[in-house]
Amino acid sequence: MEHELAYYGIVALGALAGALATGLAGFAFGITSLGIWAHVLSPAEAAPMVIICSLLIVLGTIGAIWRAIDFRSVWIFLVGGLIGVPGGVALLPYADPGPFRIFVGATLILYCGAFIIAGRMPAITGRYRAIDAAVGFGGGVMGGFSGLSGVLPTIWCSLMKWPKDRQRGTFQLFNGVMHSASLTLYIAQDRLPENILPLLGASAPAMIVGTGIGFALYRRINDAQFKKILLWMLGASGIGLLLPAL
Repeated sequence: MEHELAYYGIVALGALAGALATGLAGFAFGITSLGIWAHVLSPAEAAPMVIICSLLIVLGTIGAIWRAIDFRSVWIFLVGGLIGVPGGVALLPYADPGPFRIFVGATLILYCGAFIIAGRMPAITGRYRAIDAAVGFGGGVMGGFSGLSGVLPTIWCSLMKWPKDRQRGTFQLFNGVMHSASLTLYIAQDRLPENILPLLGASAPAMIVGTGIGFALYRRINDAQFKKILLWMLGASGIGLLLPAL
C-alpha cells in the first residue's frame, strides 16, 4: 500500500511540475515531467502520458487566448506539421531518437545562451509563409520521430513581434493538433498502457493546480517578460534533453 501511494505520488509530482511549466510558458510539459516520471514510469507508459496530459492542458487553457490566434497565419503551420508527422514516425525503425535529442538539446543551449548573453532577441516583422510551412513540417517530423514537435514553432514564434497571446496561441494550437494526431496513432495501434486511467487519475488534480498557478502567473507578465521566459524555458529544455546522456 505504501509503495503504491509513493508510486502515484511521484506520478502526481511529475504532472504538477509539467503543468506549472506549461501553464506559464505554453509548452515544456514533457521535458519537465519526464525528469520525475523517468524514475517510476516505463517509456511505454511515459510517452502516451505526456501526449495526453499536454493535450488536456492545451484544451484547458487555449480558450482564454483563442481570440488572439490569427488563423490566417496558423493554418500553414498545421498543414506542414500534419504532413511531417508520418515522415518522422517512418524514421523510427532506421534511426535512434536519442542522439538526435542530444543534438537538439545542445543546439537549444547554444541558441538561448547567445541571446541571453546578448541581452535581447532579434525581431522579425515580415510574413514568410514558406518558412512557416517549413517550421511546421520540421516540427511535425521532430514530433513523430522524437516527441519534440514544439521546439521549432516555439522558437519561430518567439522571434515574431507578436503579442504574447498570439505567440502562445500559435504554438500551443500547433502542439495540440500534433498531440491529437499522435494520440490517434497510439489508439489505432493499441499502444496505450493498461494502467493509463489510474495514471491519469493520479495526475489530474495535480495538473489542475499546476496549470491554474502557471496560467495565473502568465497573465501577470507582459510581452517582453514572456519572450524572456520562453528563452529561459527553451534553454532549460535543452539541459533536460542532455541530462540523460551525462
